[in-house]
Formats: sequence, structure tokens, C-alpha cells
Amino acid sequence: MKLKKYLAVAALFLVTALSAQAQDLSAIKGKLKTKPSTIKLFKIVEGRMEEIATSIPATDGSFGFIFKPEYKGYYVVGTGEGIAGMKGKYKFYFKGADQLNFEINDTSYVLKGTNSKENALLTQWHNTVASLEYNTVGSFNKNYKQLFPMITAAANQSKDWMKGKTSGNKEFDQLLAQTTNYDVLFYTMTLLSTPRSAHAKVEEYNDYLKNLDPAFYLSNIDLLKYPYGARILEPLAYFKLKGDDRKLDNALALIPNDQMKGELALQNVSYARSFTNYQEMVDKYGKYFITADQKLRSQAAGAKLASFKPTEKAINFTYPDLTEKQVSLTDFKGKIVLVDVWATWCGPCKREIPALKQLEEEFRGKDVVFMSVSVDNIKDKEKWKNFVATENMKGVQLFAGASPDIMTNYQITGIPRFMLFDKKGNIINVDAPRPSDPKLKETILEWLKKS
Repeated sequence: MKLKKYLAVAALFLVTALSAQAQDLSAIKGKLKTKPSTIKLFKIVEGRMEEIATSIPATDGSFGFIFKPEYKGYYVVGTGEGIAGMKGKYKFYFKGADQLNFEINDTSYVLKGTNSKENALLTQWHNTVASLEYNTVGSFNKNYKQLFPMITAAANQSKDWMKGKTSGNKEFDQLLAQTTNYDVLFYTMTLLSTPRSAHAKVEEYNDYLKNLDPAFYLSNIDLLKYPYGARILEPLAYFKLKGDDRKLDNALALIPNDQMKGELALQNVSYARSFTNYQEMVDKYGKYFITADQKLRSQAAGAKLASFKPTEKAINFTYPDLTEKQVSLTDFKGKIVLVDVWATWCGPCKREIPALKQLEEEFRGKDVVFMSVSVDNIKDKEKWKNFVATENMKGVQLFAGASPDIMTNYQITGIPRFMLFDKKGNIINVDAPRPSDPKLKETILEWLKKS
């Protein structure tokens, strides 16, 4: 009898526990009314979107999620990767035991059926600024001339938008009151930092921008509650800085909070294209990586570049020269090799040619080889030959064609790219300074002394 009693109590406890857990689950039911695409659910981690789950819509576009919110606050639902920003994505509030029913269309979303009071109120605000959101985040077709009046109107509306409104959730209402301010900031920073047919000069700024105080936001950790928080740190700082002052160190100096400094620094660490540059940045800015998540992301960025550490063996390549002779990187062991990956259509590449020729002249007679690898399209091979002759380019001239293995093997996504290898055929730096930067000459001299 006692055993049966204990089993009954245990069963009741289990049912109660499962019921309580189920009450914490939030359900999302949606329909995609636009081009078929995988729908993703994101949580917000230090001002960034981090994927939780994915859903492949059915043939009628329907999709859904059931999840237990890790925190009370904003989550994001939409298409595309988190790193791609907010285009095609929309934020919603979850606290547990919520229902979200909505449809995503070409430019926005529409609530359907039963929804929480919080998301109903949030959507009222979203509808107020939906056109501004789409034309800053979702489309780059309009410029400041069309969008400044919309920003002015949204900024004015945001000031007392929450007046007389409540969801019954005091914590959320306070968040939404802040959101109306931060959203307008996000749309404005997106306008300023994305390609447009025209950009405003300072004297053409509207009153919102003239009165904008970046320091208020750069000193407020609440910015990282938003899916765009980390993304707008840099444009906010650079909005305050002018011209040549727009450097990472100066931007970091404007941010009093180390965690927020860490987010901005990590963005720049993620841009590192060689382990050498990655390590230099971590040595300098690693003190700002204070959360466990920041430290993990820093380590992950380094792991991607581990095969390009100094002293790692270079990945060989072989391409024809001007006479069609096959030439390899390994042919030049015993010499330091500077490789320039370039193309005749690349303006920044061509701007480096005078400095490259000057550097080559300064190291004439030394154990340094200057090798230029063209990634022009195969149909432009004669154009490449004529350009080399016209510009009187010296050194080793190789033609790799478009999308060659050197681009893949060295993870080159943009040119020009300069790479430096030592006399043993090992890596010095696969993202070396450009010839116009005195640091390149200093590095070559340093390695000549070592051998």
C-alpha cells in the first residue's frame, strides 16, 4: 500500500511539473506570404541575434515554433542570417505562455487571431513606423531627401506615443516606451550607414540629427537588449567622430562601459583576415571581452584563422606568367615573397601600384620577391598583359583567372590582398599591410634581419 501511495504521489508530482513547464511554453504560428524561405527564431545576446530554431514553411507558407523563453524580452522571427541584420525580420516580446499568430508579407507583417497584449501594443507602434523601417532596413532605394521627413515625424511621435497606452505589463510598457526612441535611432543610423543614391552633408541634417547625442546611447547598456544594439555601436560612435578621427580606438574612448566596448571591438576582430591581425587585436582589446559569450566568440574567430598562423606552411599555388610558363610559390624558397592578389578592374588595387613599385625598387638586390597574381576574368587576359606592359610592372606577374584556388585557400573575399611569406615557405601574414602603409616595409626589414 505504501509503495502504491508513493507511486501515486510521484506520478502527481510529475504531472504537475510537466503542466507547469507547459505553461511556460510560448507558441508561434505564422504564414509566409512572400517568396518561400526558411523562417528562423532568434534570441538576443548582447545586442546580437543568435539563432534558436528554424522552421521550413509548408506549401501554403505556414510555419511554427514552440519554445520556452530564456528571458523576458525581445526575440526575433524572420528570414535570413542573424549577421545579415534586421531585413525580413521582426521583433516580438515573450515572457512565457505567450501566443503569437501573424503573417509575413513583402514589406511587413500582420497579426492574426489570438496574440498577447504586449505584442498587440508593440505591433501598434510597429505599424506607426513600418514604412520608415522598410525604407531604411528593407530597401535602400530612398535617400535622405525622402526619409528625413519620415524620421522627423517618427521622432516626434515617439516622444509621447505610450501616453494613455498600457499592456497591463508594467515591465513591458517601460521597455516599449524606450523602444519607440531606440527604433527611430536604429532606422536613422541604418540610413546613414547604408549605400544610397545620395547622402546628406552635415549642414543638411534634420533637427533630429542636429540634436542627437550619441553619448546617451553609448553609455546605456540597455542598448544591448535590442537585436540591432551591437550593430549600431560603430555608426553611433562615428557619427560623433569626424574624418580622420574615425578610428576604433577613438570610438572605444566614447564608450564608458567595458562590455559595450567589447562588442564593438569584437565586431572588428571578426573582420580579421589573418591570424596575425587577429592576435594583434586580441592582445590590444581582449581586456574588454568580459562576458563568457564574448570570450567564446573571440576564440571562435581565432579558430577560423588558425591555419594561417605565422610559421604555418603556406598553401602552394601555380599559375602561368606572361610567357605562359607555370610558376609556383614554392619556386622561391630562400627568399621572402610578397604576394599581391589584384585585378585590372580594381581601383584600390591600381592605387597601390606606385607604392608597390617604389617598395620593389627599395628592395632591389635583396632576398625579396614581389609577385602579383591577377584574378581578372579569363576573357581579359590580353587586357591584363597590356596593362602590365603599359604600367611597366616588374616582379613576377601571374594570371590566375577569376575565382582561382588562391582565393578559396586563403579565404580572400576582397582585393587587393597582400600576403607575406618567409624564406622557408611559411606564413608571415596572409593579410599584410598595403605597400602604401609604412608597416609593410618595416615587416619585410624585420624578417630580412631574422634570416
